[in-house]
Amino acid sequence: MVVRILFLICVALSSYANARSYEDIIESGQITIAVYNDFPPYSYLKGGEPAGVDIEIGKHIAKALDVSVEWLWINADENLEDDLRNAIWKGHIITRQKADVMLRVPYDRRFAYAIDGYGLPKNEMVVMFSPYQQENWALVRDHEKTNDIRTLAIFQYEKVAVELDSLPSFFLGATIGGRLRDKLVHVDSVFTGIDKLKAGDVAAVAGMKSQLQWGMGPLTDQYDISADGLAAMSIKSWDIGMAVKQDYRELAYAIEGIIEPMVNNGEMEKLYLEYGLSYEIPDYFRTE
Repeated sequence: MVVRILFLICVALSSYANARSYEDIIESGQITIAVYNDFPPYSYLKGGEPAGVDIEIGKHIAKALDVSVEWLWINADENLEDDLRNAIWKGHIITRQKADVMLRVPYDRRFAYAIDGYGLPKNEMVVMFSPYQQENWALVRDHEKTNDIRTLAIFQYEKVAVELDSLPSFFLGATIGGRLRDKLVHVDSVFTGIDKLKAGDVAAVAGMKSQLQWGMGPLTDQYDISADGLAAMSIKSWDIGMAVKQDYRELAYAIEGIIEPMVNNGEMEKLYLEYGLSYEIPDYFRTE
């Protein structure tokens, strides 16, 4: 009896964990979309309800497919490969739950077609597609502290807040011969850095432009946001797209047919503007 019960539980969990095809999604009338947990302005809870740019995009996809939407909230792991494994093709290590599609996936052809040390595809379990935004690194500066100096040299004397273990943290700690290192204030999030900026504790905050814009809100003459001084960063901007399990390319094609018109007709830009964010079209659309 115990063996039979365990068998039935395994079967149930296996069925629950399986990613679904486009036909299965349409037939069930529901799509599961993976978004990052507590990650404003993209996906977060506001008054207990899902909110953010990615939430709105997910709702648009569900509406266009004429299905309801269920959110799979995921926490960022050590790297993108881990996030894709947990959200799309293998599932959570405990629940095995996974999504039909994942949003806010960096869209990079080199990453998508990367080869491991044995000459095999590293990311063959997923398909990355449909870039819908270009993200950038930037700095928000306090003009009263930086005296409108646009180079990084001012941060030899003034403090700059930066998220721990982020690319800007590594870059600012190494640039100009490491002379900025002692002026870096490491914080747990861009928004903690913005709190310090508004309190006058730091002269600038480095982070993703969209998060800086959302956290600052309407700017006064005291602050501005730009990429001045960051030209030497190895990665200055990148496209953001989506991912599905590699077996379900038909689903990717269907979603691509929904997202591309939003980018081309200005609807995507309008959505970003509603959240107080500037919008930059992905490089994918500039080079096609």
